[in-house]
Amino acid sequence: MVIKNFRKYYPVLFILMLTTCVRRIDLPIRQVLPKLVVEGMITTDSTPYSINLSYSGSFTNLYDFSQHLSQYYITDAKVTIEDDLGDSTSCQWIGLGTYQSTDPSFIGTVGRTYTLKIYLTNGNVYLSKPETITAVPPIDSLTVFHDTSFITDVRPDQFIISVHSRDQAAAKNYYRWTALGYVARKSWGGSCGYYWGPCGNPFSCLCHAQCDVYSADNDINILSDQLIDGREIIQPAFYIPIYWFGKDYVQVNQYSLSQNAYLFWQQFQSQTNRTGTVLDPLPAPLAGNIYNQSDSSDIALGFFSASDVASKKIIIVPFFIQLYWLESVAGQFIQQGDCQAVYPNALPDDDTGAPGWENAQEIDLH
Repeated sequence: MVIKNFRKYYPVLFILMLTTCVRRIDLPIRQVLPKLVVEGMITTDSTPYSINLSYSGSFTNLYDFSQHLSQYYITDAKVTIEDDLGDSTSCQWIGLGTYQSTDPSFIGTVGRTYTLKIYLTNGNVYLSKPETITAVPPIDSLTVFHDTSFITDVRPDQFIISVHSRDQAAAKNYYRWTALGYVARKSWGGSCGYYWGPCGNPFSCLCHAQCDVYSADNDINILSDQLIDGREIIQPAFYIPIYWFGKDYVQVNQYSLSQNAYLFWQQFQSQTNRTGTVLDPLPAPLAGNIYNQSDSSDIALGFFSASDVASKKIIIVPFFIQLYWLESVAGQFIQQGDCQAVYPNALPDDDTGAPGWENAQEIDLH
């Protein structure tokens, strides 16, 4: 009987436990003084080279997207890149905290050592630690794999483009890859009739149902040759969703890195890949190789690197793809309207192809 009477008070006891055991704690917000943030590199590829300068914002600004981030860009610095022979180029501000080199004859050379100098209007001068360009092997080939594991509402099937190269033996080598290109896309052409092709009215083509959309992969894709010294390098470098039938234009860049640059990007990669559990250590500021000339303990965030670069271009021609299959798998990613208007950075789809790929190797997929 006592137990029955006690049970009817369970809800009351539960509420009391919630109200008496939960106490609000207001944690102090971490305040961090703005620090110089630098991103840039010089390569053996063509000029101009870009150096990005800004100040880090307060901790809360990371979550307040109403903040106008342009307030952190640096617009009035003096920036130069120098080599170990005494040659240099100035870098001119072009907007949004970006400075571009002005001397087209100042090009990175294998074996030369480069230093970035930043003169701020507050009197501080920042220098990068010297970076020497080491040679990178050529890209022997690019291969294409058709990955059919499409993810509903995220992406359709995709092409995985991998680099094939050969590591130099008996030397410590570090690599990074980036990729870019143009991907075939389709729209429903707005009010234009689908069966007419690009336009509903063959005598007044005012809309485009197909186009080539610029795509780039700047993820941190790095490798040390510690376990593959002198052997073949096979590294995935680009993932292209298959949105529609058409040629895809791909360029993969292979960079040499110094050991310090590799360790910096490895730390960056580790922090960005955290699972976010309470057991993860707090992320440390990614201090790089740029320091205050008058105070070596004042280290900027970011990294200035110097790299040799090897590039290769291909054109993927997917003959095996059929339209009925694309409509069922990729149809959910096709938007209404003019193709060049609904997708950003789009070029018209025509027989001339994307600019700069005129001599690229075509890979026919059957």
